[in-house]
Amino acid sequence: MALDRNFGRRVDGQIVTAHEIRSEAGFKTVILNQGAILQALYLPDGRNVTLGFENWEAYETDPFYHGCLIGPNANRIDAARFEIDGAISQLTANEGAHNLHSGPNGFDRQLWDVKRTENGLELKHMSPDGHDGFPGDVHVRLHISLASNKLRLDMSATTSKPTPLNLTWHPYWNLNGVDTIRTASRIDGHDLQIASSQRTTWPSSDPISVKDTRFNFKSSLPLGNIRLDENYLDVDHAELIANDIRLTVTSSLPDMQIYTGDYLMHPRAAIAIEPQFRPNDINMSQRSLLRPGEIYKHWIEYKFELD
Repeated sequence: MALDRNFGRRVDGQIVTAHEIRSEAGFKTVILNQGAILQALYLPDGRNVTLGFENWEAYETDPFYHGCLIGPNANRIDAARFEIDGAISQLTANEGAHNLHSGPNGFDRQLWDVKRTENGLELKHMSPDGHDGFPGDVHVRLHISLASNKLRLDMSATTSKPTPLNLTWHPYWNLNGVDTIRTASRIDGHDLQIASSQRTTWPSSDPISVKDTRFNFKSSLPLGNIRLDENYLDVDHAELIANDIRLTVTSSLPDMQIYTGDYLMHPRAAIAIEPQFRPNDINMSQRSLLRPGEIYKHWIEYKFELD
């Protein structure tokens, strides 16, 4: 199969392309040029461990962000508005009165320029000033690499105006292996560890201790039927284990949203582990604020260990 190939045609007629990266250890991943979508990740034995659609038409109407690069802002912005230096920006409300994952036309809906590098792919996108309410000409560069048993996403960006920038990758993981989304088993048998002592739960931004609660995964525990859609603060790493596979997620970003997929079309078919700044950060501490002359630079890494 070709390393670069047509994957489908959008309703506007533009072609979506698929790009394979392979490692010397036998891992393989497939990345789409729309939204830097992680369409599949294959272990050396051929098992695919992330949810992805087999045809482009399903992605066109996907409301769950399968595998997408989320931006300019991941997670939620309260009342779909924010203020920077006295200037108010109004966004599209797409989750009640709030803005989720940058609205209906975020980075996940854009075609990115793709070129091959020595050890992966480089993807570029320029978001113009005022796009969907976000200020600044924002130039974003991604580098996706697959070396041995590690999948890594390096992200950098600049802006012409002060703007929120809070990027994350949104793959859904099921370490039992996924033939198709329709036949994926539930993740209840996975073990989960989240190296964090506090969480926030939307719409509150107040830190909550996980001690003596069902949200405490500081030690690896069976996930069972526990529902999570929580932001964990100051996370060192998260670890997912099932059968003979251990997935460790690390990042330069401070927090992680953990979502057990309870509202997917096939509930609990996978879990999302999303490194990011906390929800509504631009209206609070503004750690996600990027100013002209600064460079946004962060990374996310997924390490797979097979017993």
